[in-house]
Amino acid sequence: MEANLEDVTGRLSMNIQFDSCEEAIAYLDKFQFHGFRLGLERIKAVLSALGEPQEAFPCIHVAGTNGKGSVCAALSHILTRAGFRTGFYSSPHLFSLNERFRVDMKPVEDSHLTGLISDIATLVEEGFELSYFEFTTAMAFLYFARIGVDIAVVETGLGGRLDATNVITPEVSVITNVSLEHQAYLGATIKEIAREKAGIIKRTVPVITGSLDQEAEGVVMERAAELECPVLRLGREFRIHPGREGTFDYSGPFFRMRGLRFGLAGEHQLENAATAISAVETMNEREVDVPEEAVRSGLAETDWPARGEFLRKGGVTVLLDGAHNMAGVNALKGLLHNNVVQKEPSRRDRALLWACSDEGGDKDVSSLLERIAPFFGRIVITEPPGPRKPVRIEDWQGKHPDGWKVCFESDWLKALDLLVKEIQGHFLLVVSGSLYLVGAVRDALLKMGFKKANMEDLAI
Repeated sequence: MEANLEDVTGRLSMNIQFDSCEEAIAYLDKFQFHGFRLGLERIKAVLSALGEPQEAFPCIHVAGTNGKGSVCAALSHILTRAGFRTGFYSSPHLFSLNERFRVDMKPVEDSHLTGLISDIATLVEEGFELSYFEFTTAMAFLYFARIGVDIAVVETGLGGRLDATNVITPEVSVITNVSLEHQAYLGATIKEIAREKAGIIKRTVPVITGSLDQEAEGVVMERAAELECPVLRLGREFRIHPGREGTFDYSGPFFRMRGLRFGLAGEHQLENAATAISAVETMNEREVDVPEEAVRSGLAETDWPARGEFLRKGGVTVLLDGAHNMAGVNALKGLLHNNVVQKEPSRRDRALLWACSDEGGDKDVSSLLERIAPFFGRIVITEPPGPRKPVRIEDWQGKHPDGWKVCFESDWLKALDLLVKEIQGHFLLVVSGSLYLVGAVRDALLKMGFKKANMEDLAI
């Protein structure tokens, strides 16, 4: 494989040159307008031209409706703590493209990013066709192969079966959960969507599942049986037991661990932590040595921005959560109920900044908002930045929950500035509904001097 990659490097020595990282990213951004293009033919052709870089390292493949990013982040922290040089490919990014490509949780440097875009752009200009996600997926595999990672954690983009990442044969396949999402692309029912997620399962490769309902579990188990794959399920082959003061215990085939802590807030995140531990157990059985202490410390240090993340400046506390579908909103609702409402019964000092994207045209945005509207005394609906189709202010007319104080501001930054000033000395601002909105708001707040805060340190 190394010789093949060297041959490719020589071939690309006369590639397209960009004067800056910004120019390279601007070139890549043009591919955002190609939209979703599910299928593996294009990515396979490009990876073949690159010398099959995805075969140069072992990997863990993670799919699911929600929680896959959190599971991947936990795995990456644990494996890094165990001494492995760990690649992590995720999407979408919150603010910087560099975030999608990490080694030991550190985003790729601009110089490497520019070179990777240049290399793939050279093939595109030769006639290879790629969507935006296929382009970045090829970049990730090429980067990990060149830098020599010991293992990579790979998050699917959309679905699984036809997702561009599904060209790998992993050591472990993980399916976090299945709920209705992207129905225009993945199917109208849980069974149909589960079949797409189960498409990442490869023959004899162990499968780890998070919390699946009966329909989804049946689909996954059927696929695993067909391909002779062992399956470990949350609540069956491995379990979690919530403890005191935010701790939890884990029991599985390999580990029996007590008093664990996870760096991400919310009871739903404990399921993600357990799913990550189970994947590590399975890696241990495949002769990848991850000691218990690496699991313990990696979980405690896990950081995954904008997923139940608190920022604070002075008397202003902001909760950032990229919930953008019903499962995610329900998890946010649980986080608010368990950690906010029980300690602060009044909603008059709680505000929500909300926006949605709906590229598939099938998202029930009104129902999403209705699930959490009762928690807030003030709701501001705005429009998200980013490439996905935004739900415009005019689209919201008549769709927001009746009886709640709702106002509209199309400019998200103006809305944020207004809310931050209004809640000075008050209780809480929550930003949610679109990961693109949350990412942009997070960057703006950090520039304003907000700092990350642990939930235990907050007066909520």
